[in-house]
Amino acid sequence: MNGSLVIDLGISPGVWLFLSLLLCLTIFFKFSRFWSVRNLDLLLLFALAPGMLWLVGSEPQPWMAFVWLFAGSALWLVRCLLDLGDSRRPFLEPNLNMAGLACMAIGVLGLLLAETVSLPLYEGAARNPAEPSGRDDPPPAGTVGPNAPIAKAVKNAPLPTALRPNPPQEILKRVLASLAQLGLVAALIGVGWRHFERPVTGLAVATCYLLLPYTRIALVDCGQILPAALIVTALLFYNRPRLAGALIGLAAGWMPACLGLVPLWAGFYRGRGAKRFLAVGLLVLCVCVLLTMTLPVRLDVWGRALGARSLKEAGLTLNFESPSVGSFWSRVDGHYRIPVLILYLAFVTIVTFWPAQKNLGELIALSAALLVGSQFWFLAEGGTMIVLYLPLTILMMFRPNLSGKRALPLATRERAAHGSLFPVR
Repeated sequence: MNGSLVIDLGISPGVWLFLSLLLCLTIFFKFSRFWSVRNLDLLLLFALAPGMLWLVGSEPQPWMAFVWLFAGSALWLVRCLLDLGDSRRPFLEPNLNMAGLACMAIGVLGLLLAETVSLPLYEGAARNPAEPSGRDDPPPAGTVGPNAPIAKAVKNAPLPTALRPNPPQEILKRVLASLAQLGLVAALIGVGWRHFERPVTGLAVATCYLLLPYTRIALVDCGQILPAALIVTALLFYNRPRLAGALIGLAAGWMPACLGLVPLWAGFYRGRGAKRFLAVGLLVLCVCVLLTMTLPVRLDVWGRALGARSLKEAGLTLNFESPSVGSFWSRVDGHYRIPVLILYLAFVTIVTFWPAQKNLGELIALSAALLVGSQFWFLAEGGTMIVLYLPLTILMMFRPNLSGKRALPLATRERAAHGSLFPVR
């Protein structure tokens, strides 16, 4: 996890991990309830860190590091499923008050955004094991001409001086990563304020997310940050099926690992807006696919440069090939993924219909479970895309009892909007 800010401070990856762990324990660990689930969750958050740090800067990448990540992902999958039966959720305030949390969140977010802008061109991919090779390479020959208007507009935009020497694709990638990071933090605070009904919880969730080392490893990986921001924003506006469908559909079109969320959320709206959700969600998903295939400006090249993952990278095409490096499946015949993928599809089918009447807490836990489960069959970089599901797991950790938060019929939703702090109409 090298970079200008870290080099100036003399902080090595191991020291950065220790400082993150120390800060999280200081702010969120409940010393008066040592064996609480919250404390175990905090330690579980760092279970994947050794595997990630093992991969950062390692050439060649050790295969056992991916085994470690798969084992940690399996622990989180079990934790997400166990959350479905956890109806007793005592409110545990963080050890830092609301003003202190706000100061910490704003300070760390400012440092992350500053480094996003100033990070050298190839530094983002070098520190991020989830970044596929070749992402920062120049676009193929023949793509510069059709994209010239976009490149000219980017060059003429009012951007920080540190970004201007970079290629247009890299400039857009850094801008998109910064906006997605801001949107994700705002959505986390909004979910805590609006649905958890405690602003301090929203700030605690956002602060915990910003402090974790995974956030800094995937600092410019829009392929993870953007869909994570879209999913959390969909949770914020879950009472509006059309808007939620557009956000989930866009997340699935950007990152194939999110495809399982479409039927899950349709099951959540079952009889209470499922048709509206599916109509908009599938429309947005189909538009994303068609745009990459038909537009003359080679939108697929721009999407790849900005971090979007393809079905081929996910291993969802008929002629998939196991990657030579950067994946658990690089050492295993890719056809062994097929039983794993079948089990995942069965899991998606089960959680779509069970529980029959899902509440918001169950939706958060099952969404996190599906994203964690996708790491096992994702062909390229499976297991390393932690930021994709990290915000949902933190929301699951801090959430109160949400048994009363369900998909409401339209008439009930309109009546509830009159007394809401954040009207949903």
